[in-house]
Amino acid sequence: MARRDRLPHALLVSGRPGIGKREFAREFARSLLCESPVDRLACGQCPSCHWFGQANHPDYREIVPESAEDDESDGAEAAAGKDAGKKSLVIKIAQVRAIREFVALSTHRAGFRAIVLHPAESMQPAAANALLKTLEEPPPATAIVLVSDRPARLPATIRSRCESIVLRVPSREIARAWLDAAGAGEPDIALALAGGAPMLAATLARTEEREWRRRVVAELSRPEGARTLAFATGFDRAFLERTIFVMQTWVHDLVRVKSDGEPRHHVDSAPAIRAKARRAHLERLLALDRELLEARRLVAHPLNARLVAEHLMMAYNRATLA
Repeated sequence: MARRDRLPHALLVSGRPGIGKREFAREFARSLLCESPVDRLACGQCPSCHWFGQANHPDYREIVPESAEDDESDGAEAAAGKDAGKKSLVIKIAQVRAIREFVALSTHRAGFRAIVLHPAESMQPAAANALLKTLEEPPPATAIVLVSDRPARLPATIRSRCESIVLRVPSREIARAWLDAAGAGEPDIALALAGGAPMLAATLARTEEREWRRRVVAELSRPEGARTLAFATGFDRAFLERTIFVMQTWVHDLVRVKSDGEPRHHVDSAPAIRAKARRAHLERLLALDRELLEARRLVAHPLNARLVAEHLMMAYNRATLA
């Protein structure tokens, strides 16, 4: 905000999931639009701040996939996953073309206009090309903020036209204090599972998320192997997203133990992880990790969630019953 008079026309805000990138971008936009900033930040009292708080500021637009329009948690980007039904999981070209129409208008208050687009990597290729035209001919007094967990998935032509801001994970002390203030359940366990990302930890600390994790961990801990068919019965996409996240972090812990390290994520299940690691095959664990990464990337596609869950659990058994 100290550079308010010479801001770049586009910013790329990136970092780990669950650390508050979206909230950071929104606060930047709110402060940029504020008519009476205090210490360069939004005053919270002017007409602009009131409009922003009511989500109807005429000089602000937020572009998200249809499936994320009602999602207010940054942590849900990585783990919680709601049933999106038939709503789009990508940012479409029509949404980006609407930006060009928006910036062609005069600003309502004769000041800045701001656009926040997230997650930027969810743009369709045609949408990214449409945005590139706007970035190549930046409109005056306009800030476009792209928020991304995985900026490498954005076209190089988009990245090269944005100033990069990389946000870091806060210290454990700050994150734990924030979780305590939010009344999160089992904050230490949630924070470890989230890899230190506080907003993701807040999502994982919800009762339904803790219960689902316990169910998945109970299956992964079985000495005789996971019951693939019974476990996958009744699966839908929301369950699949949650399960892949738990399996990824569990496999990471198994690899760490196999490499003479300590569990990092499932710290409350360390004995079970060590027991499973004794029989696990390291190369198969690494291959499973790659499968899980690909499954997480494809989870937005119309796959059969039950069959995917069965396949992943069978792959897990092959890796841990060697």
